[in-house]
Amino acid sequence: MERKNPFCLVLMLYTASLLLSQGCAVAAQTPSQAKRALPAGHVRPPAAFIGHEVGADYKLARYEKIREYFEHVAAHSRRVSVREIGLTTEGRNMFIAEITDDASAGKMQKAMENQRRIADPRLLNNEQHERELVAGAKLVVLVNCNLHSTEIASSQMAMELLYDLATGTSRQIEEILEKAVIVLIPSANPDGLNKVVDWYERSLGTPWEGTGMPWLYHKYAGHDNNRDWFMLNLQETRLVTRVLYEQWLPNIVYDIHQMGNSGARLFVPPFFDPKNPNVHPLNDHMMLIIGGHMGAALNRAGKTGILNSAMYDNWWQGGFRTAAYRHNITGILTEAASVLIASPVFQRKSELRGGRRGMPDYAIATNFPEPWPGGWWRLRDIVEYEKIACMSLFTLAARYHDLVKSNTVKQARDAIEKGRTEPPFAWLVPPEQTDARTAAEMLSILHATGIEVHRAQEEFTADGVQYPASTYILYCAQPYRAHLNDMMERQVYPNRSNYPGGPPEAPYDTAGWTLPLQMGVRSVSVNQPFECRARRLETVTLPRGKVTGAGGDLRGYLVRAGANDNYRLLNRLFKAGIGVQVLSCASQDALKLAARMEAPCGSLLIRDPDAAAPRLLDGISAELIGVQQQYAQSDALRDLSPPRLALYQPWTASIDEGWARLVLDNFEFAYTTVHNAEIRAGNLKSRYDCLLLPSVKSGSIINGRAVDTTEPQYVGGIGSEGIVSLQDFVWAGGTLVCIDRSCNLPIDNFNIPVRNILEGKSSKDFFCPGSVLRIWVDQKHPVGLGCPKWVSGYFARSAAFELIGESEKEDKESRRPDLRFPARVVARYSDTVLLESGWIRGQELIADKPAIVDVEYGAGRIILLGFAVQHRGQPHGTFRLLFNAIFSSTMDEVAGI
Repeated sequence: MERKNPFCLVLMLYTASLLLSQGCAVAAQTPSQAKRALPAGHVRPPAAFIGHEVGADYKLARYEKIREYFEHVAAHSRRVSVREIGLTTEGRNMFIAEITDDASAGKMQKAMENQRRIADPRLLNNEQHERELVAGAKLVVLVNCNLHSTEIASSQMAMELLYDLATGTSRQIEEILEKAVIVLIPSANPDGLNKVVDWYERSLGTPWEGTGMPWLYHKYAGHDNNRDWFMLNLQETRLVTRVLYEQWLPNIVYDIHQMGNSGARLFVPPFFDPKNPNVHPLNDHMMLIIGGHMGAALNRAGKTGILNSAMYDNWWQGGFRTAAYRHNITGILTEAASVLIASPVFQRKSELRGGRRGMPDYAIATNFPEPWPGGWWRLRDIVEYEKIACMSLFTLAARYHDLVKSNTVKQARDAIEKGRTEPPFAWLVPPEQTDARTAAEMLSILHATGIEVHRAQEEFTADGVQYPASTYILYCAQPYRAHLNDMMERQVYPNRSNYPGGPPEAPYDTAGWTLPLQMGVRSVSVNQPFECRARRLETVTLPRGKVTGAGGDLRGYLVRAGANDNYRLLNRLFKAGIGVQVLSCASQDALKLAARMEAPCGSLLIRDPDAAAPRLLDGISAELIGVQQQYAQSDALRDLSPPRLALYQPWTASIDEGWARLVLDNFEFAYTTVHNAEIRAGNLKSRYDCLLLPSVKSGSIINGRAVDTTEPQYVGGIGSEGIVSLQDFVWAGGTLVCIDRSCNLPIDNFNIPVRNILEGKSSKDFFCPGSVLRIWVDQKHPVGLGCPKWVSGYFARSAAFELIGESEKEDKESRRPDLRFPARVVARYSDTVLLESGWIRGQELIADKPAIVDVEYGAGRIILLGFAVQHRGQPHGTFRLLFNAIFSSTMDEVAGI
C-alpha cells in the first residue's frame, strides 16, 4: 500500500476544512438544530447587559461587570459553567468559563479524566481504548485573554464570544460544542484590567489619552507576567498553571495579545526562526495549519493586514504559549494592532512601516498577502479580528478533533520513548546542596508544571558515579520530557545575524534560562541507562527549620551561611528585636574564628537563647545550632542592625522595580517606596541607611516622563536636585545600591573612578541578550559573604566595569577620583569559561572585567551590581549579592572597606 506524505495529508485536511467551514458559516438552521437550541431570549446579549456595544469607542467593562455577565449566561445556559480558580495577587476572585454542549459538573469531570489519559499514553488500557478516546472524547481548547492588561480588547471580546457559543444555533457552533470543551479565561490579570480601565477613564480628553499610566498593571511584573510560565512567581500564573497541567491538560491553547500599530493589523502563526529543538515538529505543523486557517477566515470576512512568519520566534521559554509547547500542547498566539486602549486612531498608509524580523517593509509579500490600506482603527476592529480567529480555531479543531488528540498522544509517546532510548536518561539533584531549600523550591516548581519527580530509596550508581539514597531523580521517560530538558539543559542559541557579516539578530526574548544555574542548584545529567529503586513523589515538600544542640549551658545559636532562607530569618529577628552578629572575613583572626566555629564567613551568631521561638522558624528552613561557648566581641563578629531601606520607584512603571519588590517581599524585608519628589527634597540620610535603585536607565531616572505624557504630578524625574541629594545621602554615610542599568547614574554623575566599558558599544562589537554567565565572587567582601566562589549571573544587555586611574600614591590632597573615592572589585566575569547558557558575541571584551564594584564616597558607599541579580525573580543563586549589599549598609565597621 502506498504511504502518503504526512505533510500532503495535512494540507489536504487544511484545504477541506476551509471549504467546509465556509459552507458552515452560511448553512441554514435545520429543524433538529432549532429543536436542540436554547431559547435565546433567556440570555441577554452583552450590549444589553453592559449598556454599550462590545468594543465601542471610549467604552470598557471592568472585571466585575464581565464576571456578572458570565454568571448571567451560565445561569441561563446548560452550555456554560463558571467557576472560581482562586484569588489574584490583590485578592480578587479569578474565574474561568467552561463551554460545551453540556457543561454539567459530571460531564466536565469525565472530560478532564479523558484528557489525563490522552496527555499520558501510559494510562491508556490498550489500542482500542486509545481509538475510542481519540474518536469520542472531547477536544479541549483553552483561550487566554487579556494577560497584558493594556491589550484590553480580548477581555471585552470574551463576552461576545461567550454569547455566541451559548446561544448560537448554526451547525458550525453545534459541531464545536459537540466535539470540544472551550475553556475561556476572560482576563488572566483581573487586577490589571481594572487598573487600566480606571486610568483610561481618568485620561479621557487629555493629551495623554489612553497612555501614561505611571504604575505597573500587575503589582509585581507588569508586562513580564507573560515571562513567568516556568518560574511561577506570580499568583495568577500559579492559578492558571493548575488549570493547564492538573485539571484540563488542553490540546490547544490560544493566547490573545495586541502589539504596536505601526504595521500589520494581526499577526497569526507560524512563527519566525529560530526554532527550539525541544519542541516537537508536530506542533510546528499544527501552528502552520491553524494560522493559515485563521488568515483565510479573516480574509473571507474582508479583514486585511494579516501577517505570519515574522517577529515572534519559537525559541524562548517562559511565555504562556511557549511553555505549552513543551507540554505537547499546540500554542497559538495572535497579536492585533492596538488602539489607545479604547480610543480610535487614524493612520495614513504612508505612516505604516515594517522593519522587524520577517517584515522588512510594509509591502505585499507571501507572509503579508494583503496589507491594510490605512484609515480609522478602532477597538471594535480588534474585537472582530480576534473573534473571527477564535471561531476559526474552534471550527478547525472540532472538525479534526481526532487528528489533534492523536497528535497529543503521539507527542507524549515520542517523549517517553526518547527518554528510554536517548540521553539524557534522567536528571539528578543530589541531596547535599549549598541551599537545600532553594533546591527543593526548584523541584517544586518543576512538579507544579507537570514534571514527575522521584526520590531514590537506596544508593545507586549512574554513569559510574555513586549517589546516595534521597537523591531526587527526574526521569526523562515521561510525557513532558521536552519541558524537563528545556529547564535543566544549557541553551546554545544559534549565532544569527541580520545579514551576512552584519550585526546580530536579537532574539525575541531570552537566549538562555537554565534553571539549576540560575537558582544555584547542583544537578547532573545521566547519559547511560541505570537502575534504582525510587518512589514517585505526590508533592515536593520544602525542608523545615530546626534547632539542634540546644541543651546544656546555651549561650545562643549559630546559623551557617549559604542558604537564602537565612535572610528571612534575619528579617524576623530584626522585627522581634533580637540582636544578630555576622561572622566576617576582615582579618586572620576572623578566619581563625570561622575555622573554630566550623562555619563559613557570613554565618550568623544569635546571642539570645530565646531566638528559637517557633514563630521565627515557621515556614522557613533555617537550622539554628545551639552554642554553649561564649565568644568574645572582636572584629571577626560584626553587629547587624535592621537597615532603613528605601526602594526607588519611578513613575515610568519600571518592571525591574516590580521584580525587586517581589523578591524583597518574599524574603520579608521592611522597606519604604520612594519617588522622585522625596529624593529631590533631600535629607535622605535622616530617614534611610540604604537606597536601592532598580535597573532603570540613568536618563529615565533623571528626566522621567515628559510634559503632556501623563498627569502633571507624575511628570519629570529626580533632576539635578535629585542627583545632588543622592550624592549628599552617600557622602553622609548612606549606601546607594544600583542594579544593572541604574549603575550608569553614579558613574556619569558622581565622578567615581569607574566606567561601564559596554556603554555605547555597537552590537557588532559586543552582544549578550538574556544569557547566563559565570562570575567569580570575592567571598571576603561583605557583599560576597556566604556566596560560593563562582555564581551563575543573569546578563541581559548588562554592564561590565573598569576601574580608572588606579594608583598607589598616598597623596590625600589629590583630586583624582581614584584617590578620593577608592573602589574595590567584588565580582568579576570569568576569564576562561564565561558563557554558561545562551549566546554571547565579543566575550573577550568583558572577560575578567569587574561585574560588581564597591566605591567609597565620603562616609558612605556606592555598590554597583552590574548584572540582573534578581531578574524576573528567577536567579535565586544571586539574590544573596543583593541582600548582602543591603545589609552591609548597617554592618558595624564594615570589613575591608
